[in-house]
Amino acid sequence: MSDKKGKAKPTLISLSSSEEEDETEEEVGDDDDYEDRSFSGSSGDETEEEEEEEEENDSDDNDRTENDDSLCNGVITLLKEGDDLESLSLKQLKAYLRNHGLRITGTKAVCQQRILEHWRIKDGRAEALYPRSSFFINCTGDVCKGDVVLFTQKVYKKFNKMTRRGKLLGKRTIAGRVVKESYGKAKQQHTFTVEVLWSKGSKKLPPLFPLLVKGRNLYKLKTYRQHWSDEAERKHVLSEKHKRGNAARLVKAMKITRKWSTDVGMLESEMAKVQNAKSIHINQDH
Repeated sequence: MSDKKGKAKPTLISLSSSEEEDETEEEVGDDDDYEDRSFSGSSGDETEEEEEEEEENDSDDNDRTENDDSLCNGVITLLKEGDDLESLSLKQLKAYLRNHGLRITGTKAVCQQRILEHWRIKDGRAEALYPRSSFFINCTGDVCKGDVVLFTQKVYKKFNKMTRRGKLLGKRTIAGRVVKESYGKAKQQHTFTVEVLWSKGSKKLPPLFPLLVKGRNLYKLKTYRQHWSDEAERKHVLSEKHKRGNAARLVKAMKITRKWSTDVGMLESEMAKVQNAKSIHINQDH
C-alpha cells in the first residue's frame, strides 16, 4: 500500500557497539511491528525527525500525478524488452517507483538501479539471490549503511503505545539492505532505513519496501550480514558512524545533566519556600 497512492511511508520499527546498551532502557516492552496497519502505516514510534529527513528532499515528488500510470507502463515496457533505462527521464523513473511504493530519493542513476533491483526480485527470486547461507558475519550491535543484513523481529496485533504491549502474532525474518542510518535530533535514538529484499513469517513485506527500524530492535534477536567486497571500505563507513554516535551520546548526556540540574534547582527552590513559610508561621505564633 502507498501513502496517498504515492510513495510508501517508511514504517518505523523499534529494532546498537555501545548503542545496544544505550537504547535498550529507553522503553519497556516490544514494538517491533503490529498487524492492524497497512504497509504504509506506523508502529507508533515516529517521535523523531527520521521520516522528515527521509523525505525532505523529495517532498514535491511524493504525490502521484495523473500521468504516473502511463509513465510507469513505459518503464515496464522497456524492462520487459530487456532494454536499458538510460533513455528515460527522472520523472518517468520516479513514476515507476511511486507506483510500486518504493523510495524515490537519489539521482537518476540511483533510481535506475533501484528499479532494476526491484524488477529482478519482485517475483520472489530474492531469496535465491540473497540466500540465508550468505549472511554469516555476526554484526549484532554494529550495523552501518551499505550492509546487507538478516534479522528477525516480533510482529504484533494492535500494539498499545501506552502499555508497550500487544498480542503477539509471530515473528518475521527479513533480509534487506541498509540504505540510511541516523541519530534523531530530539532523543538521539539510532534509526536505520532497510530496503527489504525478502521476508518470511508473519506479515511478509513487499520487495524493496522501505522499513524504518530502531537500533535496539535490529539487534534484539541477533543480526547477520553479508561480506563486503571491500571490507576496508566498510571500516571507513563504520568509523564515521561511530563518530556521529559518540557525538549523539554526548548530546544525550548533556541533556540529562541539564535536566537533573534543573530538577535539583526547582526542588531546592520549593524547599526554600516551605522553610520560609514555616519561619513566618513560627514568628506569627510568637
